[in-house]
Formats: sequence, structure tokens, C-alpha cells
Amino acid sequence: MMRTRTRDFPGTDHETSQRLALDVATDEKLIINEILERRQENPMSLEAIGFMLGADPSQISRYLNGTSGVTLTNYLRIARALGFRCRIVLEPAGPGPGTTSLSDLRIAPHKVCNVRRTRPS
Repeated sequence: MMRTRTRDFPGTDHETSQRLALDVATDEKLIINEILERRQENPMSLEAIGFMLGADPSQISRYLNGTSGVTLTNYLRIARALGFRCRIVLEPAGPGPGTTSLSDLRIAPHKVCNVRRTRPS
């Protein structure tokens, strides 16, 4: 299971939160798969990628296995180390299961507290 699925959308109801988290996990898996395909086309060791990124090869492996939280920036850096540029395309999710428009979201009731913290004297 990818780490992304543990991140929810706390401003929505449980069902919507799970569905959106699954969508994010699916998108992340697609990114990882693309990077893995490019790595097969342009073989580079995890050690070499790690060296270029200043990271341990085992950390790169966890990124590519989806078992470690990773930023989009690090995925872009890995792709660049492999000799590829990455272009992000935002497209409508479209109708169908697992897609929710903002107007369809069921927002869970919540209270926002604005608390000013005082500095210790």
C-alpha cells in the first residue's frame, strides 16, 4: 500500500475523503510507473540517482516503491536525473466513480479556532 492513502481530506466526510485519497494514490502510482519505465529505457543505478540527488539509494528505492512519502519535487528531480523533463497537466477528473466536483462535496461540520499564541516573557 502506498503511503499517500493514509493522507485524508479532513474537510470532507469519510467516504469522500477515502475516494479522493485513492485518486491521489492512483495518480502517484502513475507517476512512479512512468519514472520506472524511463529508468528501464535509460538504465541508471539507484546509487547514481541517489548521488545526483544527494540521497541514500535505499531512500530512492522507497520513493520508487511507493513506501515512503515523497514530494512532487523529488519525483521531478528523479526524472531529471534520468534525463527527462516532466510536464504536469491538470485536467478535469470527469464524470464517473471516484470523481467529485467541488459543488458535490459533502463538507463535514467543523469549527475553526483562531488562537493567538503569546510569547513567554
